[in-house]
Amino acid sequence: PARIGKYEVIKEVGRGSTGVVYLSHDAYYGRDVAIKVYNMDAGADAQRLRSARKMFLSEAHLVGMLQHPYVLPIFDAGEENGRCYIVTEYVHHARTLSTYCRPDNLLPLDDIIEIVFKCAKALHYAHTRGVIHRDIKPSNILLTQDGEVRIIDFGIALVSDADISRIEGIAGSPSYMSPEQVQSLELTPRSDIYSLGAVMYELL
Repeated sequence: PARIGKYEVIKEVGRGSTGVVYLSHDAYYGRDVAIKVYNMDAGADAQRLRSARKMFLSEAHLVGMLQHPYVLPIFDAGEENGRCYIVTEYVHHARTLSTYCRPDNLLPLDDIIEIVFKCAKALHYAHTRGVIHRDIKPSNILLTQDGEVRIIDFGIALVSDADISRIEGIAGSPSYMSPEQVQSLELTPRSDIYSLGAVMYELL
């Protein structure tokens, strides 16, 4: 699409099972943004459509709610012609931590400690606002060109004042899940910290 809402689409920058991400431009604020359009394909099964809509509503609920230097800000959310979309900061030249989990491309130990510390601060901030991320993993943590951190993708987050975030079944990434998450037991902020510990282990 040439436009999504008030945003001018520049190019597609990512595609996954839950949707497509576009680099776009917000002319009003004069800034580039990332727009994630959720996969609401009419041909998808009802369960997948329900989950996609819940993920959209979960992130939309967080618009403007999490304002922290180490959390990717969500600027806007909308629905247009049956398409649900989320607008976030676009971080040029950022990489996910997945890049640095390979034995031939590990980061210096001091950098790893600083990254994990910043992630812990961001998660503490989210937890004090009643938000449990539920999917902390290397691909959901961005590292900017100047070494700063952004936690991304709150699509399956649990929000204390919103039932909309209850995704059916086990939600998350099995390799990084806490035992209680695997067993579908009640989650607490400690579940995110367990996942962050698994990320740190992989970075080492």
